[in-house]
Amino acid sequence: MSRHPSPGPSQSLHYGQVLQASAPTHPSRQKSRAYATAVAAGAEDIKYQLKYKELKRKVKEIEADNDKLYFKVLQAKKNIQRMRLERA
Repeated sequence: MSRHPSPGPSQSLHYGQVLQASAPTHPSRQKSRAYATAVAAGAEDIKYQLKYKELKRKVKEIEADNDKLYFKVLQAKKNIQRMRLERA
């Protein structure tokens, strides 16, 4: 549905490779895994921020359309009331 494709596994793999190369080597592998998870979560945050901005733009667009339609309905009601008065 979105115009922008979601990041594929190749990009996630690239981030993991960068993390492994830049992360200091510790005897505890859990720290590096936790760090990799945190960076992957950061990449997910960016994806969600973009999605949020896109949805926010769509909501503003829909609200603007609703305002235009509301104005048209008000004008139609006003015209109907005027015609009723002219007929009476």
